Amino acid sequence: MALTPPPPAAIVIAGGRSTRFGSDKLLAEVGGRTLLQRTMEAVAGCATVVLVSATNETVPRGVVTVSEFPRWGGPCAGIAAGVAALPAEASETLIVSADLARPRNAIAALHAIDAGVLADGDGNVQWLLARVPVAALRTQLAELDATGGTAGRPARALIGHLGLPIVPAHRDAVADIDELHDLERLKERH
Repeated sequence: MALTPPPPAAIVIAGGRSTRFGSDKLLAEVGGRTLLQRTMEAVAGCATVVLVSATNETVPRGVVTVSEFPRWGGPCAGIAAGVAALPAEASETLIVSADLARPRNAIAALHAIDAGVLADGDGNVQWLLARVPVAALRTQLAELDATGGTAGRPARALIGHLGLPIVPAHRDAVADIDELHDLERLKERH
């Protein structure tokens, strides 16, 4: 009888300022649930869920909430804060942006691969949609700390140096909400 591997952890990155959106986009609702709630529901089956955010929203029981340092330090700093909050025994984690249009599709696509970073049909890599070995993350974070730290660096500076495969995914799995018109289109399709 084959043993089923334990589910990965998940680090949900929700620390942006939503400047292009005009307000806190994670509180925008689709079908009666906020973008943040929809993403948190999608990762609920993960072994450990770490939310990197300064939100005052209620999060599900058992979710670890942390903030990147310095505050507004960017996605690389957010991932670093998330990794620091993972339990020592975590062997792999999903890196997930909280502003996904269809978070269940994204999580299903990540669960379908052993490791990698999702990209859309045009080859645009979504650095905040990855399945990553935690040991590799910790090693790369140590290297970044030795060369100036994570603050102000994009996720690509961390995830892009892990040698992970780039995995093509359906647009519904990688679409995110950056601007108000993205949300309006999602509501029309919902």
